[in-house]
Amino acid sequence: MLQAVPVAKSEKAELWKLLQDYIHELSVYDEFEATGGVYPYRFFDFYWQRGEHRWPYWAIANGERAGFALLRRAETGEMEMAEFYIRPRFRRSGSGLAFARLLLSKYPGKWLISEYRANTSAVLFWHKVIEGWAFTEEEYIGDGGKQRLLQRVSVS
Repeated sequence: MLQAVPVAKSEKAELWKLLQDYIHELSVYDEFEATGGVYPYRFFDFYWQRGEHRWPYWAIANGERAGFALLRRAETGEMEMAEFYIRPRFRRSGSGLAFARLLLSKYPGKWLISEYRANTSAVLFWHKVIEGWAFTEEEYIGDGGKQRLLQRVSVS
């Protein structure tokens, strides 16, 4: 059984540690500057501020934190999967797929999902997640100058 549970403000430190692992993993696809071994994430505190239209969630699998997702509402009104991470030992178990689909279904409507083009595992994963829903896909160059893919998905 998998659950999507909001991250409480009191759990910020635990989420921060997992976010660091996530950014470290992504550093093979982009250049992230760590200061003293810590990767900055300037929007982190916004997830607990009223009116910011941001939602942090834990993926809870069999009572354990399997990963997290950071969701936000874009200025265009679409929901965006800002960050999504499943810890390595929970991968290929169906937990990530179940968590992603649970979150998309929780907020029906238009979604934005993006990943590094070079991260072929992520591309395949997200294609599997959105299978069955209408979507378009486009390539773009991200802030770090790296090639990325963007899926626009309509979730009903």
